[in-house]
Amino acid sequence: MIFRIFWLGILCLGVALPVSLRASEGQPVNRVRDTLETALRILKDPALQGPENEAARKQQVRQLIADRFNYSGMAERSLNSHWGELTRKQRQEFVSLFGDLFERSYSRMVLHSLPDQRITYTGESMNGTHAVVNTILVDKRGDRLPVDYQLERHKGSWEMFDVVIDGVSIVSNYQSQFNRIIETTSFDSLVKKMRVKQQEE
Repeated sequence: MIFRIFWLGILCLGVALPVSLRASEGQPVNRVRDTLETALRILKDPALQGPENEAARKQQVRQLIADRFNYSGMAERSLNSHWGELTRKQRQEFVSLFGDLFERSYSRMVLHSLPDQRITYTGESMNGTHAVVNTILVDKRGDRLPVDYQLERHKGSWEMFDVVIDGVSIVSNYQSQFNRIIETTSFDSLVKKMRVKQQEE
């Protein structure tokens, strides 16, 4: 319960405003494992330590997440029916803003803590072109945090499109917030809030 409150606090926009599994190559669990191990290498790279290298370190993490997650599909899911009402230009800007918002949230909630956590892969399930990979992060005190990754096969490779942390879906959480803002104000107001959030970070 404490974990859930913490994660929801990070996700909030404000309304004024991840025993190891042995899997063959190409399976979803390998995609998740490789992503987390790559992130860990970046975060622990001696050449990227210190305040003077913070920008370079963040940029490498940002690029890794953008390469592994399907921002366009995630952005569309987060807007639900409102997506169909947008122009091409509006969609492009929203995908960019959403990707930045997601990257920062996911980095804070999962990636930045990886050097102090042990990752356990507890399950993998596939249903056609969709898959879920279950992991648990265990900190030095023994506290356990379930982090589940949802993936979709696209053009022969697995792409991640959501992360469920302690039962809370990042995309669904944003979907609820976005819908509330659009219904009470407008899509333009949502975009404005996202731009402000981007500048605050």
